[in-house]
Amino acid sequence: MAGADERTMNGDGHGLLIVLPAAVGGAWHWRRVCDDALEAWHPHSPGDDAPWGEPCEGDRVVALVPSDQAPVRVRPRGTMPLAQGLAAARLESGGEGLHVAVGEGERGILVATAALSAMDLWLAELATAGLAPDALVPAALILPAPAAGAASAQLAGQPLARTADAAFAGEPELVAALAGSEPEAVSDAALERALLAAWRDPPLNLRQGLYAPRRVSFFRLPDWRQLARMAAVAALLGFLILAVETVKLNLDASAREQAALAAAQKRFPAAVDLATAQSLAAAELARRGEGGASFTAPTAALLGAMRPIPSVALRDLGYAADGTLRFQAAAPTADAINRLLAALQADGWQVTVPPSLAPDATGATVAPITVRAP
Repeated sequence: MAGADERTMNGDGHGLLIVLPAAVGGAWHWRRVCDDALEAWHPHSPGDDAPWGEPCEGDRVVALVPSDQAPVRVRPRGTMPLAQGLAAARLESGGEGLHVAVGEGERGILVATAALSAMDLWLAELATAGLAPDALVPAALILPAPAAGAASAQLAGQPLARTADAAFAGEPELVAALAGSEPEAVSDAALERALLAAWRDPPLNLRQGLYAPRRVSFFRLPDWRQLARMAAVAALLGFLILAVETVKLNLDASAREQAALAAAQKRFPAAVDLATAQSLAAAELARRGEGGASFTAPTAALLGAMRPIPSVALRDLGYAADGTLRFQAAAPTADAINRLLAALQADGWQVTVPPSLAPDATGATVAPITVRAP
């Protein structure tokens, strides 16, 4: 290409522009973009060491893929909103084993199709070379769209063609069938400008849907080191905050316990800790027939839980001085017993029951149960 060794434009962009071959295992052609200008073409054989080195963070990598494997057509948008038009174009062009990419064009909606196997191969080859491309662009789409007829060019040995309605591999028979006339050759200077424009702002990116780039695309080794340092600092800060909060909670809990014990000792001087105070208070309430340790409270709770379950019957009932209500419940099914237990537990009572329930001689399910206040 004429002018390939010259920089075409000035600016501040950096990255790589790569042309992938039409044949598997063929040579790549690549150019470095420095200060928003294209540098010289270089060949690269897959499997060799990457001559471009490690891309820097923020570098844009754009790969042009063979147009015979990723043809593009322009679909009329009509009066539909853009989002609806893009969705309709994607649905119309989809098929088994095909990847469809859509985008907004000047004269309608751009629709590109490529085999899933081709997409997998391109991305795998680039990954093997240490590259995660920001965009995969059908090569013929870089050509300017003519108002009539066809435009054609050669790029890294690949013939390209574009009409107002399509962008495709520039095979003579295909151009004649779609254009109906001799194509107009795109000048080298115009092609240089088109290449840089496609690198800056790809007209259509095949990396959509399943093949969309990951949101976080900067996980290279230097970044991992920085992230590891940040994670370590964050973990240390989190540990310090947790330690301070734990100490504060422990101090607060200790102060509350001391205040509660002091209040209890005014009524029960023999209490030496909260557990002793709770036992003394429970014993006092039991002597009065009050509180959760009285016979009345658990019995009332039991009868209230049985009321909506008429199939449950009491066969035995007893009360211990420690506040435990013991009884046997009988029901036609174990489900009724379980409903009774769930109701008591939902009311906040401590319930114990054997691990398995068995029917008695009458066929009823019988369970010895104990209930006490928490």
